[in-house]
Amino acid sequence: MRNELIPGAARYFSAGKGITRIEPGRATFQINSEAEARKAVQENAAHRADIIKVWVDEREGKVEKVTPAQYAAIIDEAHNRGLRVTAHIFHMDDAKGLMRAGLDAFAHGVRDKDIDEETVSMFKARPYLTLTPNLPDRGVKKDWSWLRAGLPAAEFAKLEEANKDNPKAQAFYGIQARNLAKLNAAGVRVTLGTDGNRPWGPHEEMEDMVLAGMTPMQVIVAATRNSAGFVRMTDAGTLEAGMSADFIVLDANPLDNITNTRRISSVILRGAPVDRAQPVR
Repeated sequence: MRNELIPGAARYFSAGKGITRIEPGRATFQINSEAEARKAVQENAAHRADIIKVWVDEREGKVEKVTPAQYAAIIDEAHNRGLRVTAHIFHMDDAKGLMRAGLDAFAHGVRDKDIDEETVSMFKARPYLTLTPNLPDRGVKKDWSWLRAGLPAAEFAKLEEANKDNPKAQAFYGIQARNLAKLNAAGVRVTLGTDGNRPWGPHEEMEDMVLAGMTPMQVIVAATRNSAGFVRMTDAGTLEAGMSADFIVLDANPLDNITNTRRISSVILRGAPVDRAQPVR
C-alpha cells in the first residue's frame, strides 16, 4: 500500500512496530538494552517506516518504562537514518527528558499534571517539536444524534448505553485540555490525531480541541496543513495551485461552530468526488 494511490482511499503511512519494554501481548519491539533499542530502529528503517514510535509509559505500573539511555539511543539511531521519533508519554518529567534527548513529536500531551513553565519554555525553545494532543473522552453525556443515520442500530444503542457523565474522566480531560491551551498559546505546532479506531473520532477531537481553548481556525489548520506537513505530504494540506485537490464541502461554516465539520455535503479526493455510499475495497 505504501505510495499507492488507491481510488477513494486515503494515503498510507506507518510507524512500523512501536518500541516498548517487555509487555506481553503487544506486537512491539520489546527492548531491554540500548543495543536492542538501536536494532529496533534499524529493523523499522529497513522496512521503510515513516517515523519511529516509542512508548515511555509504565502503563499504570504494569510494565517498566523505556529508560532515558534507551530512548536517547532510539532518537540518535533514528536521526542518523533521517527518521524522526514520536513518543507516547504520560508524565511531565518524561516529556522533559525526551525533549532534552532531541525528540521530534509527542503522540500525547502530558497527562499526569498541569505542565509547569519550564515545560512550556522547553517547547518554545524547540520550534520543530510537534504535539498531537489525542485528548481523552471529556466524561460528559453527549448528543450522538448526528451519528444515528450512519451506524447500525445495535452499535448506536451500545454507544448510547455508555453515554453518561464521569467525573473522573472529566478531571483527566481537564488536565490535558489545560496543557493543550498553554502550549497552543505558546505557539507550539499542533496536529490532529485520535487515540482509537472510531471513524468519527477526528470530529470528536476537533470539538474537544476547541473546548480546550483553541479557535476553530487553529483546529482546522492543525487538522489540515500541520498534519499533512507532519507526515511530509508536500502536495496536500492547503488549497492552492499545484496541490492535490483533497477537501470536503460542508453545509455550514465550521468557523461558526467546529461541529459543522460533521455536516458533510461531499468529499473530493485528488480532484474526484468520492462515492460515500460505497465501501473502499
